[in-house]
Amino acid sequence: MRSRRPFSHTRYGLRLLVFTGSLTIGATGCGGVEPVVYEPGFMVGEWLAETLLLTSVADPLVFTELVADLGAVFTLSVQPSGRYTAILTGFGQSSSEFGRLTVDGDEVVLFPESPPGEESRAVWERIGDTVILEGESEFDFDLDGTAEPATRRQVLIPN
Repeated sequence: MRSRRPFSHTRYGLRLLVFTGSLTIGATGCGGVEPVVYEPGFMVGEWLAETLLLTSVADPLVFTELVADLGAVFTLSVQPSGRYTAILTGFGQSSSEFGRLTVDGDEVVLFPESPPGEESRAVWERIGDTVILEGESEFDFDLDGTAEPATRRQVLIPN
């Protein structure tokens, strides 16, 4: 059973804008002074989100599926150098982020450069050609202008 508000392009458009601050993985605030070697590995290529599910940490019965339910489109392009571009579009709005991506053991790590942001991490799982990323994020579930802690699950397929 889902708990959600009635559909509204304006309402979800606002959610989409709030979500773009944590566009791909969601900030976890890990940092260090050691230089990072970017090894993008299996993430090199063009990806399309088949699923982009955000679930409230406070109430797991509250969630939003941006792709399947709301028609948003999320793409991720990763170059062999580790440079990435992520684009989220929906409801006549679009936002993008670019930076550097690396794979660190069981985590995909993003270092956003524009807009500037904190390092973010997600645990990855590969099933055939599909990559599943799960990590922390934020989303304005109650539309009060403040993003709440969320978990994010992305299912990426080759594009």
